[in-house]
Amino acid sequence: MKSLHKSLAWLLIPLPMLFMACADELPTEMSGRTEAPVYAPGGGGGGGGGGGGGGGGKPGGETAGNNLSYPVLWAEGVQKVVPGTYGMVPIIQGAWWYWWGTEGTDPDIVPLACAPDPDDQNICDDEVEGEANGDPPGDGWVKAYLQKDVNNLWQAGSLDVSDAPLNVHYIDWGDNLESVDWYTRSQVRTEVVLFQDLGAPMTEYEMRHTSGWGIDEVHGLAAAQDDTPILGPGTRATVYSSCARLTIQKLLVEREDAEVADLVWVPEVGWQEPEGYEDDLINDVPLFNLPVYEGGDGPGYYSAETNVKGRIIYGYTWNVRSLNEGAGDYRITFSFDQNCGPVSLNTFFDGNTEIMVPLEEEVVAAAAEEGEEPGGGATGVLVPVEFDGETGELIGGNLTYIDVRILERGGGGGGGGGGKKGGRR
Repeated sequence: MKSLHKSLAWLLIPLPMLFMACADELPTEMSGRTEAPVYAPGGGGGGGGGGGGGGGGKPGGETAGNNLSYPVLWAEGVQKVVPGTYGMVPIIQGAWWYWWGTEGTDPDIVPLACAPDPDDQNICDDEVEGEANGDPPGDGWVKAYLQKDVNNLWQAGSLDVSDAPLNVHYIDWGDNLESVDWYTRSQVRTEVVLFQDLGAPMTEYEMRHTSGWGIDEVHGLAAAQDDTPILGPGTRATVYSSCARLTIQKLLVEREDAEVADLVWVPEVGWQEPEGYEDDLINDVPLFNLPVYEGGDGPGYYSAETNVKGRIIYGYTWNVRSLNEGAGDYRITFSFDQNCGPVSLNTFFDGNTEIMVPLEEEVVAAAAEEGEEPGGGATGVLVPVEFDGETGELIGGNLTYIDVRILERGGGGGGGGGGKKGGRR
């Protein structure tokens, strides 16, 4: 978990934060229900015998999307489609693993987990058909019912909070952006997660990491030895706003240049130099500049997704090899549009919003995952929302950005260097 620090506010006019459910939209999850629905195991019971019907180590046959394990707030009332239904009874009849802890230290933490042996589900799979010579799972084991299995289905709590303005509590930029510099041939994963502390608990299911890292990472719903799902604290939720926008622009000077502070944000357009400014500081035409509400998945769109841990996050994989203007510094901006298709903006960064800062071990782990030593990286910056004091109209801010450095693979420094005005979406 990241530690927190207060980000400097440029201007602060706080908005009230109220959690109110639309009765016609969703049940009132915030009313204080903390228990999970009664589970629907696949049969069998404790001791590892029986249990979920899938048994084996990987989801078999048809695969599914990731289930929602962590609570989410729908800030504008626009809801992403996630597997299952609100308040459903968890169905855990698919593939599962034993899990009994971890060993090692970052960046070399390894989950202690194994698939049950098809020939004797009381022991770990020896991967030899027709034999059962594996070791038993470690003390205190629990089951982990794997994501992406059509026979494992659950859904954490969710709530429509569009009745009142939502002032986001925490912003979490991806550790990979904060821990290392990148290269002109990199695939840079740009992730942003918005978090909100809750006044009353919502349903959260604990997850266990069973195997793999990165694109091969596998997690599963934690269940006790009698197949009862294990609940998390449910005291914090992610925030989903369809008004979110991601913008990537090339800085034409180094990110440390004092003049960068003179850049002006133009909503839905990007950063620009002030009118009449003599020096070129940034490419006015972004490499990428799209909002979530335009829809779609893949490299041509910006979207949110449910990750393998069961959290809704904003994510975009920036293919720097095909989308760059040479080595240098690039500004990645996460902002909100005021008008978002059929709805209006209801999500705000105010002077109390905080940017989460990675702990040292998280920086080391993120760097190791990319095959790099810790060093470089960037720091997220918050620009709080600004309102007109007389009209109450939103006139600025309400965004966060991070200036990342892209290096040539063969070496060389960052800096703005090179590059001309122009670019592509």
